[in-house]
Amino acid sequence: MSHFRKMLFAAAAVASFIGTSNTANAQANPFVCNTSFSPLVVRVEGLRELVGDIVISCTGGNSIGTPTANILQNSVPATIGGNTTVSIASGIVTAPGTGVTGQIGGGGTGSFTALSNPTVPAINISVTVAGSTITNRIFSGNLTDALLFIDEPATPSGGANIANQNPCLAGGGVGVAGVCTGQSYFFVNGVAVGSGYAAGGVPLNVYQAQYGVGGGFAPNDSTITFVGVPIVQPGTYAGAPVRVYRIKNIRVQVANKFQVNGQIQAFISVQNPPANLVLNNAQGVVGFVQKGLFFSAIAGGPYAQCLGYNGSLPTSGLLANTGAISFTEAYGVSFKRKGVGGNLDTYDSVYNQYYSAIGGQSDPRVNYNNESGFYNLSWPTTNNLSDVGKASQGTQLRARFTGVPTLVKVYVSQKPVTDITVGTAAIAIGQGVAAPNAAFTASSTTAGAWTTGTGALIQGSSALGWGGSGAAYAPTSAGLNLAAVAIASDGTGEYTWEVLRADDNVIDVFNFLVAIAFPATTSIVTDANIKVTAKVSGNYAPIAAVGGNGFPSIPSFVLSNPEEKEIFSITNCATNLLYPFVSSVTGFNTGIAVANVSKDPFLTVNETGICKVNFYGTTAGGGIDPPPQSFSKSVPAGQVATFNLLFGGPEYGIQPVAGFQGYIIIQCNFRWAHGFAFVSDPSNLQTAHGYLALILDPPSLRRNTGASAAEQLDN
Repeated sequence: MSHFRKMLFAAAAVASFIGTSNTANAQANPFVCNTSFSPLVVRVEGLRELVGDIVISCTGGNSIGTPTANILQNSVPATIGGNTTVSIASGIVTAPGTGVTGQIGGGGTGSFTALSNPTVPAINISVTVAGSTITNRIFSGNLTDALLFIDEPATPSGGANIANQNPCLAGGGVGVAGVCTGQSYFFVNGVAVGSGYAAGGVPLNVYQAQYGVGGGFAPNDSTITFVGVPIVQPGTYAGAPVRVYRIKNIRVQVANKFQVNGQIQAFISVQNPPANLVLNNAQGVVGFVQKGLFFSAIAGGPYAQCLGYNGSLPTSGLLANTGAISFTEAYGVSFKRKGVGGNLDTYDSVYNQYYSAIGGQSDPRVNYNNESGFYNLSWPTTNNLSDVGKASQGTQLRARFTGVPTLVKVYVSQKPVTDITVGTAAIAIGQGVAAPNAAFTASSTTAGAWTTGTGALIQGSSALGWGGSGAAYAPTSAGLNLAAVAIASDGTGEYTWEVLRADDNVIDVFNFLVAIAFPATTSIVTDANIKVTAKVSGNYAPIAAVGGNGFPSIPSFVLSNPEEKEIFSITNCATNLLYPFVSSVTGFNTGIAVANVSKDPFLTVNETGICKVNFYGTTAGGGIDPPPQSFSKSVPAGQVATFNLLFGGPEYGIQPVAGFQGYIIIQCNFRWAHGFAFVSDPSNLQTAHGYLALILDPPSLRRNTGASAAEQLDN
């Protein structure tokens, strides 16, 4: 925090030095620059978020080659006088007398001496993002893919024209890549234009920022600096242009730095300014912080473990879906396509009207609303210019499953769906994966996601199925391909989709079906009192720990407070037996029997499991209820487990409970359990009574007997 305060103090000092609107420079012909900021909405989860453009618009100052001569008149012979109108041809003034003509009085002509290879003054422009880290890519020589453009060069083709985009390539006089020094003036129709000239015959109007160069501050990770930016003052003559410096492609760490509804502030500072420079509005907002996505889930189950679900591990055919998950944009452009290298990267009069076949996303005045920023396809590999602005992938959506039991297989639909009614949609198994460039039809709010396999997205893998690369299809609820989610030994697994296309004008919602499959078993749930619950969370991907620019993926995100939601649950196949009266006092004893009657001639699934005995009542001396006891082994189908209160039951590990009178509830983790109790007093009255245990579960089980009604399990 102290470092940040020092930085603000230094920025204030620089602003004070170069002047503001309230401290007008006393120099003649002030060069007045006004800064404006175009903030974008950024995702609070993001580590490498594109913020808005910064535009510095300058007027006035001392021009070269204006109709009133200004500085140029110093090189004109004294016999002509200070009021002579001169005209300089277009091009570069490189030697005395080159390309210069003069008009004297009523139209006489003659040759005059021009400036000998005049050098354009240069400044450094720094951008500091308050309270965060700038996370642009760093290339060799400490250059980044943040760019500064002079005079809005919107045409991406090369050539000796000020409207073209010509990056500073060489090291200039200092030998540093991307820093051009000693630039000459470039004239168009007799007026020096807004950029400098170096070797190559074209004016240079695009500059790459260097990372961490404070230019008067200590270098820090919150600052980028454009070094050696030429300053050609437009002058004050009638019709003088506005000199424009546009800063673009800045990426910032938002996650762990800002809160939702926060603002990202940027500060502009200038080093080596001309004496007449007045800079207004040196700070402003470049980003508004919002939550990027909402996640929800519809859970399936509970499923009885002894029955299984969707059979054993399937290799073909169809599964009923278990549940569904949903990713919803928190604002209209939080889901973004990659914006480069896909079959959608082409001109479209509505969807992509600013795309250039020559340059790509090459108009610096445009915000393209995807993960890539400005890039120019025609730029060379020098200084990594061919990589500038390009994202690694589109927005990725990640589902993370936790608590998945052993034996349970998890699948997700590879396409977004329109119908998420749980348990109804059929999902195809093993039919291949989507093509990396397959486009989803941009209809309504369910278009735009794809994936390439089992648990991980691999950019550029070969196409399998669905018509090959570029095949388009609409969201649907039937015939969906499934991908298996790889589940680790700790019960966790992940799956990732990538957005290929989203509608900027609506809130996109991507729904995916989830299916599970497991065989009939008794090993998932071993306690009759509990159920096993698996959960899922939804986040952006890929996940990184910090926003450093060394992380290769653009974009990247943090895992911030993931909210886990239930996606399915599995319950014990239980029967709860009530023995309403048992006694082991004053000579009484009670024998208990538990029968596992799942073995029958009706092809009922044979089940097995343990039982837990719970005691409720009074004991000799007024003691508390005896502690529960569990059988030491399972009761096989077709077998009966027995014990009594006075002597216990060694075969099933039940210890004696003497001096007790009350009732017991036995919980068995298998269905089709029945019970019998026999209360006797053989030593005194020689009386006895037997009864069937009451079954506390509803009468809903059916055997395959052909009867229309369920078995009555209330006695």
